[in-house]
Amino acid sequence: MRLFKLFILFLGFWLWTGIIHSKEIHSVVKLTDMRVEKTSDAGGDNLFFTITQYRSGGGKQEERIPIYPLHWLSRQLSGVKRVILWEGDIQEGESVKLICSLIEQKFPPWDLDDFMIGSAELVLANQKGKLKKKWSISAFEEKGEVEIQKLANPQRYIFKGAGSRYDVAFLVEQKKK
Repeated sequence: MRLFKLFILFLGFWLWTGIIHSKEIHSVVKLTDMRVEKTSDAGGDNLFFTITQYRSGGGKQEERIPIYPLHWLSRQLSGVKRVILWEGDIQEGESVKLICSLIEQKFPPWDLDDFMIGSAELVLANQKGKLKKKWSISAFEEKGEVEIQKLANPQRYIFKGAGSRYDVAFLVEQKKK
C-alpha cells in the first residue's frame, strides 16, 4: 500500500511539473498595414485574405478575414492596421504552416470567380520552447507574382496579380500565457 501511495504521489508530481513547465507558445500573426500601388479595376478592388493552416499533426483549417460577406475597399486601406489574421498555440515540437492569400472579391452575376493577387507562406515552429519562423513565397502561388521585400519582422511582400499591385506587411508576435 505504501508503494502504491508513493507511486501516486510521484505520478501527481510528474504531471504537475509537466503542466507548469509546458513549453507551449501562443503566437499571433497580424496584417500590420497594406498599401495599394495599383488596382485591377478603375473603381478599386474589393479585398479579403484567406488564411490556410496546416498543423504538423495533420489537419487543415481555412478562415476568411474579414468574414464573408465583408471585404476591404482598396481606397480605404489606410484604415486597415494591425488586423489579426491568425492566433493559436503551438506545442513543443509542433509546427504550423500558414498560407496568407490576398484575394480580390468579384460579384455575381458579372464575374463569379474571385482572383488571388498574391500569397505568402509562413512556418511557425516551437523548438524547445523557442518560436522559429520562416517566411517564403507560397508554393501554391498560381496566378499572381510575389516579391519578398525584406526578411524581417514585420515581413513585407509585394503582391501582383490581376493587374493590381499591393505592398503588404505581416507581423508575428509571441504572447505569454
